[in-house]
Amino acid sequence: LGLYIGMLPTWGDKFNKRWGEGPEVFTSTNARAFGEYLGERYRDKPIIWILGGDRIPEEDEDFAIIRAMAEGLEEGDEGSHLMTYHPMGARNSAEFFHQDEWLDFNMFQSGHGEENNPNYQVIAHNYQLEPVKPTLDGEPNYEDHPINWKPENGWFDERDVRRAAYWSMLAGALGHTYGNHNIWQMWEPGREPISAARTPWQEALDHPGAFQMGYMRQLLESRDFSRMQPDTTLLVSVSGNGRVQAARAEDFMMVYLPAHEQVEVAPQAISGKKINVWWFDPRTGDSVSMGKFRNNSTYTFRTPNEEKDWVLVIDDAGQDYGAPGQVLLGMNK
Repeated sequence: LGLYIGMLPTWGDKFNKRWGEGPEVFTSTNARAFGEYLGERYRDKPIIWILGGDRIPEEDEDFAIIRAMAEGLEEGDEGSHLMTYHPMGARNSAEFFHQDEWLDFNMFQSGHGEENNPNYQVIAHNYQLEPVKPTLDGEPNYEDHPINWKPENGWFDERDVRRAAYWSMLAGALGHTYGNHNIWQMWEPGREPISAARTPWQEALDHPGAFQMGYMRQLLESRDFSRMQPDTTLLVSVSGNGRVQAARAEDFMMVYLPAHEQVEVAPQAISGKKINVWWFDPRTGDSVSMGKFRNNSTYTFRTPNEEKDWVLVIDDAGQDYGAPGQVLLGMNK
């Protein structure tokens, strides 16, 4: 199916028992040997190694263990797999290992502690680091997770999921992670829930946020998103609520508006004497054409619905991209 497994050599409590069951079993010596064993065992498998296990290194021994394990993995699989590091909530692998050669891309965890978590700030920070390494929000707010782990605060829903995803991607992330609080623990009635899980996992498979991540993928792949760069200078003015995030390539641009009345943009940063303008609905995957315009001025566009989030897509009309999101992915809406 073309899928890769994000494989953890160990959970974090086996080298840093800040919480969890433990015990701490690793030293730098046995971590290297274990890494080499795993690397050799899975050398020819579709694996991406994720070290860390929801922990951060806090002592010199912790750093030594992680680096030794990475060294062993690379020895065992002969460098055939990518490696990254999964830290605890609100932390970023770049804090600890950005200069390490084994770290192929950064991972951070914007987590489940607050609404409107500004994950784009971490992406923007890492985007400027040297050497250049891609960044992924490996654990954003999960759909149907209690906010700050407290049901009395409410629950993250599909809108929270969309906001984190579009903020991240248009800030320059390499991709995005979707999580559902019920599915990771396979909760169903009769099992003890972790952190107030409440929906049987079989039902949670059909939560709307999961499908809407597919719509986002359709949108990004209907244009070559790998050519996009974050660029908020495209925004002349905005009115409404929340962070407006923008990115562009040479011949198209995308602007995510979490809840706004209107946005004034300067499309001259993209090519073409004329431009096609679209509103993309991240809830349904549908697009609305706003028409064709000369690319010689700033333009103000009002969202179709001020209370909902939208993506403004502007193309070089000469490229004839077609409606955003119209990509066949072998999935049903």
